[in-house]
Amino acid sequence: MKKRILVCLTAAMLLAASLTGCGGGSSDVIKIGLTVPLSGDRASEGSYASNAAAIVEQEINDAGGVLGKQIKIEIQDSLGTDVGATNAYLKLAADDDVVAIIGPDNSNDNIAIAGSAESAQILTTGQGSSPTLQTTCEESEWMFQLRACDSTLCAALMDYAYNEVGAKSFTIIHDTETASTDQANLFKNAIEELGGTVDDVISYTSGTKDFTAQLTQAAENDSDALVMACLYTEAAIIIQQTRDMGIDKPVFGSNAFGDPIAIDLAGDAINDVYSVTAWVPNTPNPLGAAFSQKYTETYDEDCAKAAAQVRDHVYVICEAIKNAGTTDRAAVRDAMLELTDYEGAITTYDCSRRGNCGLGGLIVQVQNQVPTIIKEITTG
Repeated sequence: MKKRILVCLTAAMLLAASLTGCGGGSSDVIKIGLTVPLSGDRASEGSYASNAAAIVEQEINDAGGVLGKQIKIEIQDSLGTDVGATNAYLKLAADDDVVAIIGPDNSNDNIAIAGSAESAQILTTGQGSSPTLQTTCEESEWMFQLRACDSTLCAALMDYAYNEVGAKSFTIIHDTETASTDQANLFKNAIEELGGTVDDVISYTSGTKDFTAQLTQAAENDSDALVMACLYTEAAIIIQQTRDMGIDKPVFGSNAFGDPIAIDLAGDAINDVYSVTAWVPNTPNPLGAAFSQKYTETYDEDCAKAAAQVRDHVYVICEAIKNAGTTDRAAVRDAMLELTDYEGAITTYDCSRRGNCGLGGLIVQVQNQVPTIIKEITTG
């Protein structure tokens, strides 16, 4: 039934597109679509993203807009699911005045919208970092992965765990959704290439609230360290339960563990955890520091990655529109491919690559609930 609904929605969208031409419209406002989870378990991501959208929209319009027009960021609720992300995407793509669309902050959701991006023929930026999404974007005519891919970042974290912290044996715990599964495989491969041992790989499904079984099994392995690949909410819950069970081992986590969303949820329990991430609120990047300060002053909370990413995606898209000199969707996509050294708040972007466009990342350790930079990573 879901598949039939999606087919009908796609057909309706394509019919609308055929009636309105090549996109870009004739409005005095340039619309950029944004799909974010405003409801469900991941609603906090959507809150940060929509807050950032408001800041960026005002910044760009106060500076004169783009091509003499004001921009408008149109937001649709992706519900935190792949079906929700697809439906939100289709609503945005059907609007002829939407020039480009920013996909959700989750690889699985971005992979789900890939077919719709090809059908709609509209520039689409994905916020996920998995190698599966990288491959999807590299094979696409219309999608770009603006994150540094996990293939480099996960290997760098395991190198630090093995060579700097001295852990030689590991137990991996991961969510079964696409991004976390990819990360778990990357962690495992990196450990084995370093000469380390993976004692066990333990999985769970998104939405799990009780990790007693997984953590009991992990403790029985007597590994030197735990490696966790999780989304924000589950990251906070599992690290709290790890501490509550008295498991005293170094923990190395995916990007969620270094983000204010998980840190706020987990509290003191997340202290000492290592994470590999693209963003920290106390970034040394001048553009990032300025945006982080403005975000905090505006909303009285630390700037999470979900906010910083939206900032960079909007600015990158606007730069492509400026360089294209038009809002024609195909021309904007072509201009995007020419952006090879664009400085953002998070990192530098090379959009000619389509996938793995972000050129940097960070290894951090949470200290006093603040992600403290240990090492900067260049993805190349």
